[in-house]
Amino acid sequence: MRLTNQVYGVSNDLIDTYIERVTVDEIFIKGLQKNKHIIVYGASKQGKTSLTNKHLKEQDYVKVNCSPTSTTLDIYNSIARQLNVEILDSHEVTTTIGGEAKVGLKAKIKIPFFGGADAETEASASTEKENGASFKVIDYNLALAQDLSELLRNVNFNKRIILENFHYLNEEIQKQLAIDLRIFEDYNILFIVLGIWREKNRLAQFNGDLLDRVIEVPVEPWERDDLKKIVSEGLPLLNANFENIVDYIIDSCFDSVGVFQEICKESCYAAGINETSENLVEITKKNVDAAILKKLEDYSSRHTRCLESFVEQKARSSQEVPLYIPYYFIKVLFQETIENIIQGLKRKPLQEKIKEIHHRPDDVRPSDMGYFLKNLVASQISKGISPPIFDFDNSTSSIKIIDSTFYFFIKNCDREEVVSDLALPEGLQL
Repeated sequence: MRLTNQVYGVSNDLIDTYIERVTVDEIFIKGLQKNKHIIVYGASKQGKTSLTNKHLKEQDYVKVNCSPTSTTLDIYNSIARQLNVEILDSHEVTTTIGGEAKVGLKAKIKIPFFGGADAETEASASTEKENGASFKVIDYNLALAQDLSELLRNVNFNKRIILENFHYLNEEIQKQLAIDLRIFEDYNILFIVLGIWREKNRLAQFNGDLLDRVIEVPVEPWERDDLKKIVSEGLPLLNANFENIVDYIIDSCFDSVGVFQEICKESCYAAGINETSENLVEITKKNVDAAILKKLEDYSSRHTRCLESFVEQKARSSQEVPLYIPYYFIKVLFQETIENIIQGLKRKPLQEKIKEIHHRPDDVRPSDMGYFLKNLVASQISKGISPPIFDFDNSTSSIKIIDSTFYFFIKNCDREEVVSDLALPEGLQL
């Protein structure tokens, strides 16, 4: 007996209808077998966390959930804390690296002492005994990748470190971690980075030394046959048959496995299936339409709030009059065809279209667009838009949708109503 939400839907736990794909799972498994960092990337709700849950047990990794306020020190401190090493004393220190001051955490850490020539020659180490076991106390600066690597090596660390929600970190922290990953590799300390973006070599843009040193696993695209396998897996588990309606669902979800899973779940609920049915139940178009309406309501409330936050822009000083580019970007976006939105909005045509409807067209300069695009993700995160909806892909010079539910929303919503209901940003007069 299985519950419907155990078979279909989006969940932090591994869903029963998880399917393995050659282009994703095999690359990830090979990455685990090699001494390389793994970068898993793609839009939200496309299976990044499920991929790690499928192929790693909880005892195989240490996980750190990144946030917009996380620093490298916070991340490294979390890793040390999860290893249950005993920090006897700690205090903040400032270290100058490349002419830049870095705040670190100098800590006296007590770790098991296994002896050996290398350990005995460490000048900063002292050994002591407690309950018959030997320990050594060493000073570490937990803000430095090399110090953390030495600590992990001293405790015989052999797990992977997962950085979840890497995209939440501000760009400077991402750059520092991209540099530190090269140091960790030298010590065979291997990371799995999960991030919401769609361009290749995102971290290599911050540190070219990572090229050919990491394995990248894009979780997209989802092929039609992959999505059909999901309902094939679910058929014997719930006794719910999607055979006559699966293509209709696929066409409505824009290759988003998260949306597909949710529509399958809600279709089952609409057909009265809350758990494994005693008899085979045929899912109908009416059930699917009810599910689409339910998900549109769910996604609309979230995305409408996000759009309101996104377009809001206040002057940074009493003399400044903002250009309100986020507001005009949304107006342009909602006039585009779904095909153009999926392909991504190119920077130059986007600027021209914004100028066509802008109240001060001559003031919309390339530099203004550059500032808007460079801070696109950071501004969304600072406004509590999580996960972010839009990202700028440098490789194609275009804005891409990175929240897979947004395609479903913009395809099915009343676009004119959504835009007209958006409040004008404070100070904008049309």
